[in-house]
Amino acid sequence: MQIFLLRHGETRWNREGRCQGSSDIELNEAGHRQAGEVARQLSRCRIDAVYSSDLQRARQTAEIVGGPHGVPVSIEPDLRELDHGEMEGLTFVEVRERFAGLIEEWRSQPVAVVLPGGERLGDVDRRAWSALNRIVESHDDGDTIVVVSHSFPILSVLCRISRTPLNRYRTFHLKPCDFSHVSFTRSKGWEIREVVTDPSQIGESA
Repeated sequence: MQIFLLRHGETRWNREGRCQGSSDIELNEAGHRQAGEVARQLSRCRIDAVYSSDLQRARQTAEIVGGPHGVPVSIEPDLRELDHGEMEGLTFVEVRERFAGLIEEWRSQPVAVVLPGGERLGDVDRRAWSALNRIVESHDDGDTIVVVSHSFPILSVLCRISRTPLNRYRTFHLKPCDFSHVSFTRSKGWEIREVVTDPSQIGESA
């Protein structure tokens, strides 16, 4: 089974450097273009299913990508982004000013941090991994699936598959509409094929 883990396209808050988290922000014009480019590249592939977080920036991306294949988008709420609590809507400069001590702790031991009014990174890790495993259990090993989510859910999944400690999630980096290509079979389990930052390379190493 081939799975493309896709971060949603760009939003206005991405452009402004704001914490989005669970805030429901739509794609901006650049985000629509990014999703359209991914859809164009993936039109060469057979796509059997498309899944998305329930947040509209992910859902819009998924609808654009699934469009050429006539595949409806299935919503999986557990794929939504880390709830940033009181940080939501703040610029990263404002976050560093208001939560300086917490940010220092996050840099060294993010798994131990509870975001004020929000979630732990471990909470996202558990729900995203559970969601992804529910998805693959409902498909055959020969299927190709697109899963549209957000930075922290995808990063946590990549850590799980690569056996990278979650505190080292920065080993991986995803810009808007970046792909991670992973595979799963019931006989061999999970494998990272590659992290694709250029949509034109999708499928080149498959």
